[in-house]
Amino acid sequence: MKKSVRFLLFFLAIPVLFVMEGCQKNEEVLAPSDSNMDSELVLKSKSLNTFFGPSIPVGNGVARAWVSVDKQGTPTAVGINLSEMALSGLPDEPAQFVLDFPDMKGKNFYKHALVDWNPEGHEPPGVYDLPHFDFHFYIVPNEERIAIGPDDQEKFANAPASKYIPPLYWQIPGGVPQMGAHWADVTSPEFNGGIFTKTFIWGSYDGSFIFWEPMITLDYLLTQPDEVIPLRQPEAFQKDGWYATNYKISYTTSPNQYTIALTDLMFHAGE
Repeated sequence: MKKSVRFLLFFLAIPVLFVMEGCQKNEEVLAPSDSNMDSELVLKSKSLNTFFGPSIPVGNGVARAWVSVDKQGTPTAVGINLSEMALSGLPDEPAQFVLDFPDMKGKNFYKHALVDWNPEGHEPPGVYDLPHFDFHFYIVPNEERIAIGPDDQEKFANAPASKYIPPLYWQIPGGVPQMGAHWADVTSPEFNGGIFTKTFIWGSYDGSFIFWEPMITLDYLLTQPDEVIPLRQPEAFQKDGWYATNYKISYTTSPNQYTIALTDLMFHAGE
């Protein structure tokens, strides 16, 4: 998320609102003979295949997006891997990184990922003004996201129907160009006397949810966490697709990398 005066006004109103995977051993790493090694790397296990998109430089390391599928090609998880060195050498100014998912994998439901690095955080002061990453998982193409303009106020304000909104989420007024409108979890610790370490955002545009966004501080990632966080579910979903029931933040030593993933995907028919 980016800076917004309306964003600040929303969070000042929060107190008022409150008043009223198990791991499997990898067997082999392969790349199809007719594909590019970097963009079509396949990690095979006994029950799942994980396909990787191309890697891009982040800090002193790299990042890449991936999708895991079962033997029928059904997506089970989507995620972003950051090599350990990606958390060092980060720029002093805000930066964005677009990550492509592997073509036509995981039913092609998730289209691309957008990673924002916020070295000084963003509004509101005292809440999200810590160095952190925003990890966006989009189900619309990158070109469609880029077309979201700064004057699209009616489309930002056009909220999905209530049955599509998870409990205890509230729309932040306004929206962010080339991103969308944001929905915050009002039960997060940072709104209840705690300190921001991680939170989960829903994102919409013109009446439809188009992305999901773990926001995670740099300091929290550096603790090398291994955590799976349940996600509250809405009553219904707008579009046929595979939706996360949990999200995961983890660090591994083989290889040394951080993973941020939407996990335990379940198919829901759109209503």
